[in-house]
Amino acid sequence: MNLEAEPIWFTTGNPFVDMGQEMMSAWAEVDEASDLTVADVEALLPRLVDLYFQEGWNKASHSLFPNSNLNNPAIKAHARRARYTALLSGWIEMIKEPLEHDLQTNCAISGRPAQIYVGRMFLPMSDFGGGNFQSGNEKGLPLSASVALALQFFPLGLVKVGKMMALPHFSRDEVQYAWAEQRLKNVIESEALNTGGIRDIGTSRPANAFFKLVEGLVREQQDFPDGSVTLYLFNNFNQADYKSATDLHYMPSQVFRFIFAAMSPTGEPSWRRIVRRGYAANKSIEDEDDALRRYNNLVYSRLLRDESISRFFLDTKQRRPVVRGDGGWKLFISYLKEVGGMDQRRIDSLRDLGDRIAPLVRDKHKRLMALEGAGSKGVLTGVLYRIAKDATAQGQAAPLITFDQLVSDVFPHDVQYSDWREVKYLLLFRIYEQLFDDLKDDPEYINAETAEEGEVA
Repeated sequence: MNLEAEPIWFTTGNPFVDMGQEMMSAWAEVDEASDLTVADVEALLPRLVDLYFQEGWNKASHSLFPNSNLNNPAIKAHARRARYTALLSGWIEMIKEPLEHDLQTNCAISGRPAQIYVGRMFLPMSDFGGGNFQSGNEKGLPLSASVALALQFFPLGLVKVGKMMALPHFSRDEVQYAWAEQRLKNVIESEALNTGGIRDIGTSRPANAFFKLVEGLVREQQDFPDGSVTLYLFNNFNQADYKSATDLHYMPSQVFRFIFAAMSPTGEPSWRRIVRRGYAANKSIEDEDDALRRYNNLVYSRLLRDESISRFFLDTKQRRPVVRGDGGWKLFISYLKEVGGMDQRRIDSLRDLGDRIAPLVRDKHKRLMALEGAGSKGVLTGVLYRIAKDATAQGQAAPLITFDQLVSDVFPHDVQYSDWREVKYLLLFRIYEQLFDDLKDDPEYINAETAEEGEVA
């Protein structure tokens, strides 16, 4: 293999290594990992050493690189610093002269020739053989020196979630790089202030933390490629129980696309109102940062579980959309398109149906309440059938719902069975919007509780 003809650093699929490479790229101000040179990375090493011997970062290293040259209490600080510097310099030399240090085996992560064995001391979540958590007693995995160096930079891209470290791994390199650039701003600030450490995101609740970091990343972005995100939560303490030391959460590409659209400058105010309705609290939410810390958010958790959040767009007690007007409708439609998989033609058809149902239920309180309380596809079908009979009794020339519309738009056969809920809430959104003034002033509606279907949140 001619290593000179190939990039030294490249996407490996390993979240720790790829994060480290993107942090190196952002810090060296190159566009991607494959553009990095040995000289680029070598120039960063003195700054990295200075950073890691600041109090905040050195404290964090105990749970990331246990018993390493960074934090071994049996060795004085100046000696630890000298040993860590020598270690990094040695790895640089191995990259320059790989054949002189060839272990005659391949790197466990990159597949390239390996030059060094690295264990739990510098490779998190490794070396659990025989229940032995002491990383210094384990041989470790064969790695290339370039991978070992990348692992020294990955902590710069972490955030803290409760007692766990959080590493977001994006399926697209461009998005991973954007995350690295964002984190680098915080690193440089801490470097200048001689403080530092891994920033606490402000909540120990994984779903809340996941969406906060994604929302913060996409808030100021004009464009992002389509892709998914995996959030790895971990710690690397020597005495950690692996069952409690790791956690994983996945955000599919359709949810990422929706959050990207929701966090646009015009969409975010509406999205924040929807999110506030998701906190599992028995009172209205005024301070969202406090709620993010104290309560699970059902909007976030349901999106990660691939469950509907349509009902959060409606205030069923007040019988109105949570966000009225064009902004609320656009946000709801964005959700139905990106996450629910509805196309524009079907949405337009259902919107028209909702607009035509509205005058039919204006004075028929039981019809609207039955629609609100429909708890299954069959019940919803029966309610629509009775409303259609009302339309015929009022002498309407055309049927309220044709057979073709029923099987192609209302209940198409090629969608998930739970899709009927999206239909129900879309119709209610339009009805509440059309009848807003009537419903808020009608004493019977004001005093009547909505008949909730009893979904499990």
